[in-house]
Amino acid sequence: MKTFCSLKTYLFLGLALLFICGCDSIQKTILTDVPTAEDSAPLRVTVLYPSDCLGDDSYCDGIQSGAKRAEAELGIQLTEVLGMDSDVSLLEAQLREAAQSSDMVLTAGYQTGEPLARVAPEFPEVNFAIVDVVLEQPNVAAINYKANEGSFLVGAIAALKSDSGKIGYIGGADVPLLHGFEAGYVAGVQAIRPEAALLIDYISLNAEGFGQPEKAEELALTQYANGVDVIYAVAGGAGLGIIEAAKQEKQYVIWVDSNGNHLIPGFVLTSMVKQIGDSVFQVLHEATEGNVTMGVRYLGVADGGVDYSVDEHNQPVLSDEILTTVEALKAQIISGEIVVPDSVSLPRSTE
Repeated sequence: MKTFCSLKTYLFLGLALLFICGCDSIQKTILTDVPTAEDSAPLRVTVLYPSDCLGDDSYCDGIQSGAKRAEAELGIQLTEVLGMDSDVSLLEAQLREAAQSSDMVLTAGYQTGEPLARVAPEFPEVNFAIVDVVLEQPNVAAINYKANEGSFLVGAIAALKSDSGKIGYIGGADVPLLHGFEAGYVAGVQAIRPEAALLIDYISLNAEGFGQPEKAEELALTQYANGVDVIYAVAGGAGLGIIEAAKQEKQYVIWVDSNGNHLIPGFVLTSMVKQIGDSVFQVLHEATEGNVTMGVRYLGVADGGVDYSVDEHNQPVLSDEILTTVEALKAQIISGEIVVPDSVSLPRSTE
């Protein structure tokens, strides 16, 4: 009987509240969602770098800058892991472990592509993103850059600045991904100086070359000794060895992936920049909103994905004439008048 009376009391109070506050107010109160712990939980993101590559003023630092920005601005819960790209099976195990405790796993590098292709289908509820790999999976966003286009522009700058007509290129690993850089660079040089002599070297046949700055320095010193006066360093952390050689010989070097003009002011002719940080932030922003665009995306000159850099560190060595010429070439790429090659003919023809 007591329960029934209590029920009548609550019904009476409810009707009184309806008349006092009005129907609209009660309806608004009823329809307002109460935040849950799940709604407010931060997005769990693991960034798996392909190797111990942070601090190289290049590729991995760009990835980290985008992830740290997302941590600060979007409130993601960020975990960073150094990958073991020297052991593919271990790299695969690291990806699998990251997926078990993450809403999104972001990684990078051609050496990570095959392991991710095996791991991603095992975790259909987890979002994955990978930089510089073409991978078609329903839960993978593959971020790629038209590095050949940016390399074309810095190749043109090299040809316009070179006094000797001998121009160098040193890559970290002799693999298809880097062949795009090489192809664009050679095309850019030849667009300005078809007669230029090009010296092409790779540090290694595999990813180990990105961690060998001593060998990179040796190759660069040899190129400079042979009359090269500009080298394009497409070697990740090993590129710091090329920087050291340029510093010793007081010759020009072109940096890659991030803006490295400050590394030797006046001798880093320019940098071929990929907007990696912005791209990483964008895909993490999509993830926080629950609408990641899966599939392969390509970012080039037209959409600002790649470019060459000019700032206070290198502007004094780039004349207005050089910049005007390169901007004209850039406009032709955007319009489609220039189509930059993205592969090389093997065997290469070198001096």
